[in-house]
Amino acid sequence: MSASARHRRALLTASVLLTALGTTAVLPAATASAAPTVKAAEAAKATPKPNPAGRYAGKAVAIGKDMVAVLRNDPKAGGPEAWIRAVPAHWRSGDAYMGRTLAKLDRGHVTAAQRGLSLRLTDAKGAKPALRVTGAKGGPRTFALPKAGTPDARGCTVITESFIGAGTVAVLSNGLSGPSAFFKDAGDGTRFAGVVNRAHPSLPKSAGFLAQIVDPNGVAPKLRTNMEGGGHPASTTPFPAPGCVK
Repeated sequence: MSASARHRRALLTASVLLTALGTTAVLPAATASAAPTVKAAEAAKATPKPNPAGRYAGKAVAIGKDMVAVLRNDPKAGGPEAWIRAVPAHWRSGDAYMGRTLAKLDRGHVTAAQRGLSLRLTDAKGAKPALRVTGAKGGPRTFALPKAGTPDARGCTVITESFIGAGTVAVLSNGLSGPSAFFKDAGDGTRFAGVVNRAHPSLPKSAGFLAQIVDPNGVAPKLRTNMEGGGHPASTTPFPAPGCVK
């Protein structure tokens, strides 16, 4: 078990003990705010919320040297694209990938070089665009871009990460299949406790902490978590909006 995992377990154990002893957390008093008018509330509800993350979402593949290529192929956004982004050393498929942008390949810029790797967008104006990566120890690799018109081509699934306490990070995703979240150690990236989604919106009690998707079939699902044990207020984290809709 990693040091951060032991620290998280210690925090959870301490919280449960405090609750058992009847310790009550002192919370700051909430400040009342004026309620919005009916017209303002209706206008806010009618106004579509922007989703800037959707413009940069796509199919993320690891290309080596702590980098991923986020592959898109949406004709409405200019056609084939490969966004090269920096990610942590322990990155795995399904983790968040909205890190620092290192390069972008598209029809106007089909080549790039990053961290000793040579990158080329092949057949950029044809029917089978792909990203070719050379320079790695394993030899050249080619990654096919999503086919235009498919969900991956428009980057439907958007992934974000949120620290939820006790050394734990929740990785939240939302796409055509609905919201989903898994949990990992903030230090070494080790996954634990399982996954919550539409089919299984809550973690079992054996997980040791509360994790539940609120309104999993709605348009604005949230992840409700409590790492402090019973008797403490839970926190909620909104899921990202999908990059595209059905």
